Amino acid sequence: MIRPLTRLTALFVLALLGSSSSAAAQGAGIKFGPTFAKFSSEALDFKTRTGIHAGLFVGGSRDKVVGLQGEFNWLRKNSETEGGQQIRIDYLQVPVLLRVNAGSSSANGVAAYGIVGPAIELKIADELQGITLDDGFEGADVSLVFGGGIEAARIILEARWEKGLRRINNNFSDFAEIKKQAFTILFGIRFR
Repeated sequence: MIRPLTRLTALFVLALLGSSSSAAAQGAGIKFGPTFAKFSSEALDFKTRTGIHAGLFVGGSRDKVVGLQGEFNWLRKNSETEGGQQIRIDYLQVPVLLRVNAGSSSANGVAAYGIVGPAIELKIADELQGITLDDGFEGADVSLVFGGGIEAARIILEARWEKGLRRINNNFSDFAEIKKQAFTILFGIRFR
């Protein structure tokens, strides 16, 4: 059953895709970098392990003060239990972000920006201690994304924080509710 927040995010993403031609005219590029996922639960302890974030973005209205930016990202979120069991979950993430720009409006100038918005994350794969789990983790999560960065001569340096809003575990859900959050450092290039 899809929850109301997931529906709202899906509608927001569809609205972005409907205006993708105008967003693409505003700019597009790639971003990649390490992500430091933290799984949290009141009953279980987890260690942070480094994962990967890579994706494409469109929009952002670099030449305006406020713009809308859509992204299509592949995320690998890693964690480890206190007992040493390694957890890996791969997601396709689709955030729709409000972007506020300050500084030069030229793509070759220097500008700082902030981003905020929802993201839907669809699970692609999961693994616990090298074993694929069929129903160990939920198939989707909804997150809030906050961050900021600097863009200089089409080169991007960005930091962001994501907070998962839903329980991600199916197994042991009566015993523990596991949620995730992540801090990510991204490097990127704007093509247009």
